[in-house]
Amino acid sequence: MEENWQNRTDHSILTAALIFFLLAVVFGLIVSRQVHPGRFILPMYVIIAGMFLFATSLETESGIGEWIASLSWTLNMFGFILFYQYGIGDWESWTYVWTLIFPVGPGLGQLGYGAVKAREDPFERGKVLVQIGLGLFALIFIVFKLFFQ
Repeated sequence: MEENWQNRTDHSILTAALIFFLLAVVFGLIVSRQVHPGRFILPMYVIIAGMFLFATSLETESGIGEWIASLSWTLNMFGFILFYQYGIGDWESWTYVWTLIFPVGPGLGQLGYGAVKAREDPFERGKVLVQIGLGLFALIFIVFKLFFQ
């Protein structure tokens, strides 16, 4: 099944505006409701910084946008894992969860950038990185849970 990438439209302005709007709403709610995230403040700010960088990457027209998108989703994955770590307290999972930060994070950034900007090359690179990262995650997870429980 071959997709026609030439007929796809670039939705980067709409997507970036939506991300910026959601970030403004989140900050507005935190300030107006005086929400104190407590121990989740570090993961929250890491994810917000990652989303801000991703929205910024969508507005760049040069090749640096792909790099910024990869960095942004690396930060996002790090923030999501920190949410998990702070919430559950499963600190031993760092032995296998690191594969979600590096290969999967940049892969999701490339995948999202390619999908929103309607570019096939970053999309395909992102798919490969995500597949490699999830494969490594599954392999290392199984090995550590079987042998080092």
